[in-house]
Amino acid sequence: MRILLLIVALLMVAVSVGCGTSSAPGVDPLTDSGFNRDGGIDGGRDGGSDGGLACDDNNIVERVALEERIHIPEDQTPVYQHNPPVQGMHYPVWARWQIHNATVPRGYWVHNLEHGAVVFLYHPDAGTQLVEALTRVYNMIPNDPTCEPPGPVHKRVLLTPDPLLDVPWAVTVSAPEEPDGGGFGLGFGFDIKASCIRSEAELVQFAVDHRNRSVETICDEGAYP
Repeated sequence: MRILLLIVALLMVAVSVGCGTSSAPGVDPLTDSGFNRDGGIDGGRDGGSDGGLACDDNNIVERVALEERIHIPEDQTPVYQHNPPVQGMHYPVWARWQIHNATVPRGYWVHNLEHGAVVFLYHPDAGTQLVEALTRVYNMIPNDPTCEPPGPVHKRVLLTPDPLLDVPWAVTVSAPEEPDGGGFGLGFGFDIKASCIRSEAELVQFAVDHRNRSVETICDEGAYP
């Protein structure tokens, strides 16, 4: 009898341990479609973790060489040396200053960069929680004080999905062109490319610090879409 009870107890422990570590068949609890589906975040509100999944990405601000600004027809596809671009070929029309749920083609929002925009991007496979975090970041950014009535008032910021992005999310912004470029040709802009969001507050500050520093600073509303 004692041996039988011991066997039953061992079986109960094995079942308990198995239930605590199982996941859906064929689903990696951390990855899906090559990306961390929830960004590894809860919006950065407790240091960038989500259910114990820490955001160990440093969200480093990178200097990126500016590319020549060229207007191209809207039926042409622009080509950029960096993903995402900080400047370069763009269409004559720029995007509206807002959150875009449908993809804004790069030729439009690169024109926004020329107007001092900060553009937040996410891959369509990035996951709901990451998109929600970027939406919170967008909503927390104050309006650009240089855009005053009677003209349009806005943040000088865009948020759009971007299927060409090679990371779950990124943010990009241009900067003034320099006569000698400081070793960077025309000069440089800035971006952050990452798999998760370390801090929403840091991204808000990034937008405030870097917007409206490009070659053009007009506040006019875009016409796309």
